[in-house]
Amino acid sequence: MTGFLNGDRQSLLACRFTHTDLPRLRHMVAWQAARAGLAGMRWDDFVLAVHEGSVNAVGHGGGTGRLRLWRNEAALCCQISDDGPGALAGRLDGTAVPEPDSTGGRGMWLIRQLADEITFASGAEGTLLWIAFRLPG
Repeated sequence: MTGFLNGDRQSLLACRFTHTDLPRLRHMVAWQAARAGLAGMRWDDFVLAVHEGSVNAVGHGGGTGRLRLWRNEAALCCQISDDGPGALAGRLDGTAVPEPDSTGGRGMWLIRQLADEITFASGAEGTLLWIAFRLPG
């Protein structure tokens, strides 16, 4: 982890989730993002990026995921992890615009467009995704 993801952390949320928890998880993330100082489009973008990462964890990572949300002096950060088989090579890159007729790949691309920082690691034990958004001020 680099940049915004480092520094002293104030833990805001830590939980496990499944597909049925996604709506409630989105509400909890939205509430914490507002409390941390994100507003307007930045708030929307953070909530959407975390939601996309959570959907990916459930859909591609064995049906469950874990989320940790924290803030430091500069950013609101999120770690999403799963216990799936790991992502296919290049699947998490997300730097190319997905083809209009493709059935996947938009989540990671969208997260990359929205976040100030994104880092990931994937292997046989699962996938870790870190997302950071700069806080105002």
